[in-house]
Amino acid sequence: MLTLTQLAGGFEKLIARLPGPIRKPVEAEWRPLQELFLKRRAARVLVVGAPKSGTQAWLNQLFAFEPEKVELRANGWCAYHRHGTLEFAIAETEAEGREAIEGAEPDLILFRGARGKQKFALLIGLHAVARDRYFKPSPIVAVGEPAMLLMEELQRESALKLAVGAVIDASRREAILAAIAQTLPLEARLEFARVSGEKAAQMEIAAMLTRSASAVCTAIGAQPIPLADFPILTSLQLLMVAGIIHTTGREWGGKLAREFLAALGANLGVGFLLREGARAAVKLLPGWGNAISGAVAGAGTYAIGRAATAFFIEGLPMDEARRRFHFFKRKKRLPR
Repeated sequence: MLTLTQLAGGFEKLIARLPGPIRKPVEAEWRPLQELFLKRRAARVLVVGAPKSGTQAWLNQLFAFEPEKVELRANGWCAYHRHGTLEFAIAETEAEGREAIEGAEPDLILFRGARGKQKFALLIGLHAVARDRYFKPSPIVAVGEPAMLLMEELQRESALKLAVGAVIDASRREAILAAIAQTLPLEARLEFARVSGEKAAQMEIAAMLTRSASAVCTAIGAQPIPLADFPILTSLQLLMVAGIIHTTGREWGGKLAREFLAALGANLGVGFLLREGARAAVKLLPGWGNAISGAVAGAGTYAIGRAATAFFIEGLPMDEARRRFHFFKRKKRLPR
């Protein structure tokens, strides 16, 4: 069975066969998906601001850790394996934080703790260490109660003001996981969604996947290459569905993705009629035919992505997935 990375690599080879002027806009839209699939890796999270014992218990609850699946690595980093891998380190002191940062670049700093100058001093110091070593600031997600007051105090710290991406109440588990998913670099998001097992994080990745795949299909569909674009469009739609399935922690399986598309009614025959109908608009609307064709390709892909999200992540029945597919396919219009 092909892996998701192999499927993405195959799609990239199809893009490479396009003529240069057509390939460039497609490659620009493909770049986010390239990072998501072909450069995918485990997320690295540095947790700062609270005693180790309490922080470990909190992480166990946040990620539903199973202790036997946590592996201790060098320089204070640990790896948690469940469907994917999450790397994390807990820094109670500056020395622990320095050791972790020198061992690996954190994707983000997760600040957990009470308000106060001493805690902020540790966060400021470690944030500076990471910036000086890797020449870029690490984004910060802060967790505490009440979140409003914590945000106000963090915003007063000039060294942190621009780095803080989100401040969330500690009791809001789904919001914390969604904020982490939004803050991570693209190449670490897919593994995080699989490890976290949380719908909010999975929905975030699925939405980004759907948007990017739709943009690629719009760019491809707008090019004057009748029929030759079908293998590319269908391959990308299959890749998108496979990615959404994979986000949930399941192995995607080509058969499962194809069976879903068939049950949805998103088969090649339907796509052919829609696309060639749009291409016929060239004769009636000179200059607009390719744009309409691209919009149809993008709208159909967006509708498939929304339906796949409903079925595989939200757990809705196939009838509801079909309803969403037809609703979004009809609703999407060519932008003015």
